[in-house]
Amino acid sequence: MRRPLRRRPPHGFVRTVLAAALLCLGMTPRARAAQDDGWQPAPYTLGQGLYFPQQGLRVGGYADLHFYDIKEHHPTYSFRDVSLFVTKDLGPRWQAFVELDLGDALDVSGRHASSHDSELSVERLYLDYHVDQAVNFRYGKFLTPVGEWNLVHADPLTWTVSRPLTTSAAFARHATGAMMFGTTPVAGNDLDYWLYVDDSSHLHIGQDQDHAYDSFGADSSLRNNFRHAVGGRALYHLLDDRLAIGLSLLDYELQRPRQQYHLAGVDFSWSGRHLEMTGEAIRRSGGPAGQPAEHGGFLEVEVPVRRRLYLVGRFERYRSSGTAQAATVRTVGFNYRPVPGVVLKLERRDGNHNLELAPTGWLASVAVLF
Repeated sequence: MRRPLRRRPPHGFVRTVLAAALLCLGMTPRARAAQDDGWQPAPYTLGQGLYFPQQGLRVGGYADLHFYDIKEHHPTYSFRDVSLFVTKDLGPRWQAFVELDLGDALDVSGRHASSHDSELSVERLYLDYHVDQAVNFRYGKFLTPVGEWNLVHADPLTWTVSRPLTTSAAFARHATGAMMFGTTPVAGNDLDYWLYVDDSSHLHIGQDQDHAYDSFGADSSLRNNFRHAVGGRALYHLLDDRLAIGLSLLDYELQRPRQQYHLAGVDFSWSGRHLEMTGEAIRRSGGPAGQPAEHGGFLEVEVPVRRRLYLVGRFERYRSSGTAQAATVRTVGFNYRPVPGVVLKLERRDGNHNLELAPTGWLASVAVLF
């Protein structure tokens, strides 16, 4: 199914982007001219961003090129994401962050090139206040703390090209509101926590379309933008941080359809001598009367083959409330990191009853974290 055309960003969106840039830079061009001596960057390392110590300013980001050869679609090259990160220290306790993302900048299929699906969005924009390690506050637009994947979703930081359905199909990937978070010791181990409220119906930052099914070629008609939400997540670290177990709870109302939902999720990550394992599972109830619960989960294994080369395998089963049968998705691929900050991926995806949600085919990507 062809993705719907996206609207051009309205003038209010452009003003938001400019305000975000000025907020993170923290000074006007005149002020910067007066402090040229302070704009001496630290030595640059790919993947670590460009840091200006005297300004407390770090600029980074990532870019990726994807290739899709999936069932019932022409082979396509896509500049999927070009993202800019800007972090600005505003004193000893305050810090501002913005991520601007140009998504689907250009798709090339055969002799046809298109930028109709391109979208400039404020992926994240928030202000942090740091009290100490255990108590911190955030206000603005941030990634929804449900599971592990959604918090580290940038292409260079993930193992596979494709994203598991469990991590996107049942909730909005972004929330706009307030959050308290931190890390505190419990029984000799660290406990990370996030408590947050969303009020997207009144707080508008960007015009994001949080697609339920984010895979290329999947049904893009369903979206999960929040109207209101309240939730929390806890992550407990064990065995000298080789094992982490998480729990996520979320109550929310979507913009469309305007229905109330309840979500619970569990996740884990384990690092052994010869392999690593990760997994997530969620269950969502609520919605229109008579609608079945939405639920699913995945298990992923990452095995080092040789230095910087990993074999990745994932099995997922997901039952959408809008489909008659549960979909199974099997993914096998390679993740290669020739140098820090550069990641090459290749994978084969197939399954049963998966055409609408995560179509069968080959996927590849080249991603750079700068």
